[in-house]
Amino acid sequence: MAKAVTESTTKAATRRTNNKTVRSTEAGAKPKRAPSAYNLFVQANMKPWLEANQGKSVKEAMVHIGSMWRDAPENPNRGKEQKPRKPRATKASKKKAEDAEGPQVEPSSDD
Repeated sequence: MAKAVTESTTKAATRRTNNKTVRSTEAGAKPKRAPSAYNLFVQANMKPWLEANQGKSVKEAMVHIGSMWRDAPENPNRGKEQKPRKPRATKASKKKAEDAEGPQVEPSSDD
């Protein structure tokens, strides 16, 4: 048996429900941002790549199209060096850092 929709009777719940904003399609609404050069490149190359490589996943397609983008003439960053990435913190290194600090104890004001 499906649950019936319950009505909220508390002031906070009804106030929250009544104050929800709805996106409007009025003239004052924000215009949609134009797609980037990368988005346009992916849109243009995804369908042909998937048709040429039937049976491959979309993930594999994105990897291949991403490597194509690196050397594409449409890429504004082509030929530039990539920014160095920060080393990724692992769970073990985070735990070691917490253990090395020890417990946080407030100094007493008994002096």
